[in-house]
Amino acid sequence: MAAFSTRRPAGRLVTLALISVTLLGGCVTQQVTPYQPSVANQMKLGSLPRGARFQVAPAGSDPADIQTTIRALRIAPPSDGSWTSYLDQALRTELETSGNFDPRAASSIEASLSEVHIADGQAHVTGRFVVRDGQTVRYDKVLRADAHWDSAFLAAIAASSGMNQSTAIFQALLRKLFEDPDFLKSSV
Repeated sequence: MAAFSTRRPAGRLVTLALISVTLLGGCVTQQVTPYQPSVANQMKLGSLPRGARFQVAPAGSDPADIQTTIRALRIAPPSDGSWTSYLDQALRTELETSGNFDPRAASSIEASLSEVHIADGQAHVTGRFVVRDGQTVRYDKVLRADAHWDSAFLAAIAASSGMNQSTAIFQALLRKLFEDPDFLKSSV
């Protein structure tokens, strides 16, 4: 007969805690993890001209169309509570990591959001990106990223998947920008 171990991984404890909260009927708010640069985005940024440098211009307020609830978990952006600020930080992180960020650069990228939906098994984020060289607009497009994943029966597992996808959907939106041939032309 196998001995029962009282030692459990931390992940199981978190899962059990989320299940307990869900069963109690309460809604929990969890901040999304800080943005991490994506390898795919870094590879795309590596194809920019050697001297391409950008600053990130603040874009303004959040869109009216925000839905970020998975079962009993509401996903919130970190820091100041703004998804637009999260996108700005994500863009800055990708550019800094690739060596394409300069706070004094003549070229700037302004990113604004018009839609943020993160729900059971799906996420959609729509943003507008404007690249300016001084006052001249070199790029202006609305881009959308979509993601779909299996939504588990257990609320805790579904919530955990949604938390993971909340960062990945912003990586996918930035990848749309970095892959766009018009964006590449704007950075020459």
